[in-house]
Parts: sequence; C-alpha cells; structure tokens
Amino acid sequence: MATQPRDQKKQDQQPGDVSTTGHQWDNDEGYPLQEYNNPLPKWWLYTFYATIVYAIVYWVLYPAWPLANGFTKGLLASSMYQELAQEEAAAKATRQPLEKQLADLSLEEIARNNNMLQFAMSSGKAVFGDNCAPCHGTGGVGAQAKGFPILVDDDWLYGGTLAAIQESITNGRNGQMPAHLQTAGGNLSVEQVNDLTQFVLSLSQRANDSVSAQRGRLLFSGEASCHSCHGDHGKGSLLDTVGGQPLDHGIGAPNLTDKIWLHGGDVETIRTSIAKGRSGQMPAWGGPGGRLSPLDIKAVTLYVHTLGGGQKK
Repeated sequence: MATQPRDQKKQDQQPGDVSTTGHQWDNDEGYPLQEYNNPLPKWWLYTFYATIVYAIVYWVLYPAWPLANGFTKGLLASSMYQELAQEEAAAKATRQPLEKQLADLSLEEIARNNNMLQFAMSSGKAVFGDNCAPCHGTGGVGAQAKGFPILVDDDWLYGGTLAAIQESITNGRNGQMPAHLQTAGGNLSVEQVNDLTQFVLSLSQRANDSVSAQRGRLLFSGEASCHSCHGDHGKGSLLDTVGGQPLDHGIGAPNLTDKIWLHGGDVETIRTSIAKGRSGQMPAWGGPGGRLSPLDIKAVTLYVHTLGGGQKK
C-alpha cells in the first residue's frame, strides 16, 4: 500500500483543521508553527471548579481572612486554639485522679502498684526526654560525650535506690576529683602519678607493672589519700569502707575494681584523671529555682529507677 510522502502531508494539512490560540511564529515551507488550543479533560475542569467552590464555602464557614484587628471568624466561629484548649482540658481532667494518687502515694507504694507504675513511667519518660536526655542520652543509654553517667546499667555513683535517685534529681550533685600532680596543684610527682595509674589498673585485674603498682598501693592508702574517697579496697563510696567504717554515699567516688568508667578507662585517661582531676555537676531540678515540679520529679525518679533495675545501696 502506497504511503503519502511526509512533505505532501504538510502541504495538505491546513491551519484551520485544528483549534489554535492564534499564536504563529513562522510559516516555514508553508507549514506554520502554531500554538494549539486543546480543551482540558472535563473531569479535570470539574475538579478544579469543585476546589473553587470548596474554598468559598471554607472562607464563609471558618476563620480565613486576616483583618487589621484579628481575622474573620466564619459562620461556625470555629477556632483551632479553642479546640486545642478543650482537648488539653479534657486530657487534664482524665489525668487528675491518677496524678492525685501519684502525689499521695510513696515511691515504694507506686513501685508495687503496676497500674500506677505504668502511669508514672509514661509521664517520667516524657519528662526525661525533655530535660535529661541531652546529657544522659535517649532512654538513659548515655550521650556521645564522656563524663555523663549511663543510667541503663546498675552502676551508680550516689546510689540507685528510689530515695537516692530522687535526691539526685531534686538537689543535684557536685562531683570533684582533686588534681594530684604537682604542676596541676597537687603534691605528687610524675613518677608517683604513674605508680598510682598502675595500681588503679591492677584493681580491675588489668595488665600492669607490678613493681610500679606496689608503690602505687602505698600512695593510694598513704600520701595520695585516695582511700578516703574510694575506700580501702577501691570499691567506691557506695560499697567500700575506711577502717571498717562505711563511707558517706554523698561523696560519689566511683568503684575502681570494675571496668565501668565515666571519663574513660584507658591508661592515658586514667593518668590524666589522677594528675589533673575531674569535676562534674548534676543540676538541681527541684526546689524554688528548679524546673520540675515535685510530681514530675517523682515520675522521672520511678522511670530512671526502672532503667537500671535499681540498687540496694
């Protein structure tokens, strides 16, 4: 079957055969370049018209247009601010009985009441996320920076009981490890600091220079007086004693016999801690200038306590 040449098709097609907008750019070889005016699909047009009608109805019924002294209220006088306030009031009314119980019961009583404990943990988790997570990490798993305690284990500086955790949150904590190197304000030489470092390594059964560690042992209980905070056996102020007498739990001295370290447990970091000391502060969240209410503190105390399972001391 013969086909019509392409050039012949161009010549046979007339400009009036299709609808155009009237725009024409050229007429090369008798075939003008024109802008066609194809009609839009009806379904698209009807949808477009429906959106216009919807917008007009919305403007009439709901707040829409800004005015000099506010905005149009709409026939329904609806307000998202009012709706939010109503929802918050309803939620608060629902929580009030549980919050009253939370305030009236002791921490130990709440811990034994599963329903109240779940309510306290849900509230405490929100409080923790807003206030505590920047330092302790989401869920207490620890921040990337060193020097902030991990709360998901059972290793505590000031105690993991409900009362101790509540005390830490309410009044805060101030930890101070003094510098021992002479050039940093202490009274020990570089060699003595090295000896103490080797002894601290030996406390957690790590590789060490036994001769240097033996000299460090004498310093620990003697001139350096490390035992006055860490205890005679280096187990920390929560677990150890000095001369058979328990240490003050408020000292916050860490246990040196385990492998859990706040600032790092490598040799150089331990040497730096002994030589230059360490300091840390947990802000007070309660009291007159505190950010948290007593109810918030109680809830977050229970939440933190469940993260690590608590501790007898």
